[in-house]
Amino acid sequence: MVMNSEQDESCLVCRLRYYIDISDRDERLLRKLEENQISIAAKADLNAQDNIDSLFVVKSGWLYSYVDLDETSRQVLRIHYPGDVVGLTDVAMQESFGTVKAATKAVLCPFPKKHLDDIFTQSPRLTALIFSLGMLEQVVLMDRLKIIGRMSAVDRVAHFLLEIHARLKIHAPKDVDGEFDIPLTQEAIGDAIGLTNVSVSNALTQLEFDGYLRCNKRRVTFREMEKLKEKINFKDRYFKIDTKWFPDA
Repeated sequence: MVMNSEQDESCLVCRLRYYIDISDRDERLLRKLEENQISIAAKADLNAQDNIDSLFVVKSGWLYSYVDLDETSRQVLRIHYPGDVVGLTDVAMQESFGTVKAATKAVLCPFPKKHLDDIFTQSPRLTALIFSLGMLEQVVLMDRLKIIGRMSAVDRVAHFLLEIHARLKIHAPKDVDGEFDIPLTQEAIGDAIGLTNVSVSNALTQLEFDGYLRCNKRRVTFREMEKLKEKINFKDRYFKIDTKWFPDA
């Protein structure tokens, strides 16, 4: 069901404001992308191929993008949080790459790709930021390839949880202070980092035994976060990006 969105806090504006100051004009441009809303039930698929001319701002909930490798296996590529724009990495493609599944009940704001025109023509600074965040996603995927090819199961799970924590510090800073709820199944985590759900479970048990974190149902609490980051050489890609080259506001 499509409905008009209320003029409440914009998750997209809040996320982008983490990196740069957002002018009133730029906020109006961004809010235009959130004029309509649709609700997606947990575990439902959003077939991006059926919406190839649209992008989606995540208003609430968690989603993830995946591709089927064969009849029994898949690869989870990205996790989407409030403030993300789903489909942005496919914006230049004539066909969408993969499917989006809601990990929780989610609210999305669909908008046609052509609405990016106003941003690109009226705000070079927002354009530079959107371009940079797209490149950042590619770097994160390269990190994922590296950990799958080089790290043990325990370190892969640790890296994945630290990555989620780094994202949530930007997307939901009021709710994150060394701990967070993770609504992803162990199967979904395993599909993101090349492990079985049993291997994920064993890795979580080992991390807890070693004193790095504690898991209580879906609540993850880090106990020795800095030591864990040092142990696996974790790089927080989201903490800061280079904005010195951005056009002036």
